[in-house]
Amino acid sequence: MGADLVTRAPSCDNERALDAGHLSELLDSIDARNEDNVARTASYLELYRYTVDNPPDLPWVLMAHLVSRNAGYWMTDLARRIEARPEQAPALERLFLLLERANFLIFHDAWFHCVTYLRDGADALPSGRVTRYVREAWSRYAVAPDERALVLDLVVNEQNFIEHRVVRAERFALGMSTIDFIEASGRERPIALPETDAAITVGGFRDIDKRIRTGERIFDEVLADRARRARIFAWAEAHPHTGDASVAGGRASGGLREAWPVARVRSLDVTIHTEPAPDPHWP
Repeated sequence: MGADLVTRAPSCDNERALDAGHLSELLDSIDARNEDNVARTASYLELYRYTVDNPPDLPWVLMAHLVSRNAGYWMTDLARRIEARPEQAPALERLFLLLERANFLIFHDAWFHCVTYLRDGADALPSGRVTRYVREAWSRYAVAPDERALVLDLVVNEQNFIEHRVVRAERFALGMSTIDFIEASGRERPIALPETDAAITVGGFRDIDKRIRTGERIFDEVLADRARRARIFAWAEAHPHTGDASVAGGRASGGLREAWPVARVRSLDVTIHTEPAPDPHWP
């Protein structure tokens, strides 16, 4: 993860071939990149770096990196709390699994359609593997590149992608109840966003409209400013993600891979990293 991009060749044809080869490698490595939050978060940053070097950049990918970072901070904090209060382990482990499943599913979907679009264009996005909504979004973008419209379309798609598979799924009901309790108690923390004073919270994770509005605010208040976007990217490059929130001014919680090794995660739920079943609500 995070390896330097291939050297650019002087010939345009060679450049295209090298780009296609590199993007194919990114696509083929999707399973390895989706093993845990650290790998996903690093992969989003690597892909954003590619779009910076091969403009136009895709700010949604940088947003995904930042949101995935925050999920990792929360995951390591949960491990710390379980260690301090083992009697709370059942509820906190279910909350972790909710976060992990949502993180896994969004990457499974977004990595495929973003990289496929960059390599082959909107017409190559296959029905069944990606939603109709996201195929139409990329098609619109290919004709009239509007970065804000694309960001909002991808936010809408990914939040709908997890709506019935995670947020409303009975298997994650205990985790959702824990989120409800945290929000009701006033202990929801703002999303950690470097290089900005924006204090953005979801304020109701169960409500899809509020989750979508959160993504919209992250773009409008933070990433729409290209100079700030560049500073955030530089910060992210200089601070590799491990899951320890101290890098973003939070409490030190140690590394995610030490707290939640993949074997431990899968022992809690053997289906946590399985491919999603079709969703008739969001085909």
